[in-house]
Amino acid sequence: NIRPGVLHIGVGNFHRGHQAVYFDDLLETDLRWGIVGISMRSGGTRDRMASQDHLYTVCEKNGNKSSYRIIGSILDVLVLAESRQEILKLGVSSDISCITLTVTENGYCHTNSGDLNWQHPEITHDLEHPDSPISAPGLLVALLDARKRADGGPINLISCDNLSGNGRVLRSVVSQLAEHLSPDLAQWIDKNVAFPSTMVDRIVPATTDDDIEDFSEQHFRDSALITTEEFTQLVVEDSLIGNAPPLSGVGVLLTPDVAAFETMKLRFLNATHSALAYLGLLCGYEFIHEALDDPSLKSFATALMSAEIAPITATPDEVDINQYQQSVLTRFSNAAVPYKTAQVATNGSLKLPQRIFPTIERHLQTGEIPRRLCVVVAGWLACIDDVNLAQQFSDPILPVPPLNTCEGRTDLLGHLANNERLTREVDRHLQAIKRDGIASVISG
Repeated sequence: NIRPGVLHIGVGNFHRGHQAVYFDDLLETDLRWGIVGISMRSGGTRDRMASQDHLYTVCEKNGNKSSYRIIGSILDVLVLAESRQEILKLGVSSDISCITLTVTENGYCHTNSGDLNWQHPEITHDLEHPDSPISAPGLLVALLDARKRADGGPINLISCDNLSGNGRVLRSVVSQLAEHLSPDLAQWIDKNVAFPSTMVDRIVPATTDDDIEDFSEQHFRDSALITTEEFTQLVVEDSLIGNAPPLSGVGVLLTPDVAAFETMKLRFLNATHSALAYLGLLCGYEFIHEALDDPSLKSFATALMSAEIAPITATPDEVDINQYQQSVLTRFSNAAVPYKTAQVATNGSLKLPQRIFPTIERHLQTGEIPRRLCVVVAGWLACIDDVNLAQQFSDPILPVPPLNTCEGRTDLLGHLANNERLTREVDRHLQAIKRDGIASVISG
């Protein structure tokens, strides 16, 4: 009796361990909020889900404690290349009031300024073939065009990616592409589509074969198993329109100001995650919790937040920032939910402009050069400059020519590359890492 009320683009582990759980909670009292997932590429998730009636287990782990829950909110998973017409048909239904996305930073095909990247290969394809888009913005424009033609009514497009101002970025790329293809459609979008920003937070690592085998030995075989932590948070801008789901009833915070929560998470949690990923890789650690077991890295991460991030970052009134910093370290130390350093290191060229660079800019405005943040940037550069390390993660900027200096390298640091004091400090740490190793730089 569950009916689809949500389309979701990008049915990866994070969606299934985060948003899908909230919608599963909604189904306890309202059967209108089932999810139909859309896979932009592969059919692997579709096949695993279909083989077990789209049911899967979310296993929450904290130390030696574990709890289990079967999630039934995902009704189907469709692969774009195979089910394009079925997806468009669902998109025009007035029963569908939300399209949510977890497509990672790279999936928005945007520039650092938040505009559409017209040179992105997927966008150039979609401009030539608007009826068979392969990008997330292209698919959304096609869905909205079909909905407009069918008079399907207003709809909410909700980005659930770790992207600063994710609603604003989504509105920008969708509206710009729509304006190029059809000014009438762009006007309709402006009046009938909401793009609320969100802040999402939960550690959901990739599921390994060992995870599945261990769970199978203790319980039953679940090929779509999700392992995660106990903590979960979802903050949504209170600008939903139409027949929107009653999210506040299942623990979602609706607020007019998501930015303060988003900034806090990006600058503290995500920035520290990236720091531990790159510095941890350079130290030879496979997992984030192993990096935090290293006293020098734990001390570095603690000081990074307390001395260089907290003093210049505004935080929500509802949050005790000292407790928040401690919770970040506690969550990252949870060995029961292992997160690979290489996985966190992925797409650094897209993540650092969101997580690290804004805090550096704030310091520069006060005339300060933040040493630890510069070490993190140097650590990232050392990783992408090392052929062996760079093979462990993906990044659209790879491969890069040998790095002797970051001065003028706007492709890496944006406009920060033109600040001579900053680039000199980053270069100093980069050369020290290459010459003396990361340990001396961390402790220095």
